Amino acid sequence: MKCHLCKGEAEEFVVKNRKFERTYYRCKNCSFIFAEEAALLEDAEELERYQMHNNSTEDPMYREYFEKFIDYAFSDLGKVEKILDYGSGPEPVLASVLREKGYKVDIYDKYFSPAKVHEGRQYDVVCTTEVIEHIYYPMEVFKELVGCVKKGGYLIIMTGFHKDSWEFFKNWWYIQDPTHTVFYSLKTFEFIEKEFKLKILKNNGKNIIVFKRED
Repeated sequence: MKCHLCKGEAEEFVVKNRKFERTYYRCKNCSFIFAEEAALLEDAEELERYQMHNNSTEDPMYREYFEKFIDYAFSDLGKVEKILDYGSGPEPVLASVLREKGYKVDIYDKYFSPAKVHEGRQYDVVCTTEVIEHIYYPMEVFKELVGCVKKGGYLIIMTGFHKDSWEFFKNWWYIQDPTHTVFYSLKTFEFIEKEFKLKILKNNGKNIIVFKRED
């Protein structure tokens, strides 16, 4: 099996737990992990799952979740005015919080805000929070994301990092969501850094990484 990112060889392993039995593949080169294609949901099933999410601007805990994300990810950045929230969800809470802080924010979401207002535009920051783990073939999306970042701008990603350990992975809560089909480690992000000529500025070792586009 070939890796969806770097085209390296991927080894197969099976996860069995109380909820499911599923085959996964881990790239020997970049550590990208992806589920078997049979695990993918149809678009209608995927949308139904997303509509179950209780993500509201009125929820103080959810707002605090994004406040903490902004506090970490946006500290130490240069001047930022225009932001793209890619994969903004059924209610764009992150965009709302950022607008309250004075930023100009565009949103895009495959299901909930499908107009591609970002096409042909570049931004100081492109954010994608809890999105890339849903994208089974991610290379074209990464090209799109990086293409929207202006020179000297930033790509900020939130997704759970796997630890390159089978014992960790099979017991990881993050794989229980059936819409989570691909998984990244810091080694995977190092491949993305080189492939797209980015620079990793920082990561929290858990679920947030900040890249800078320097070319």
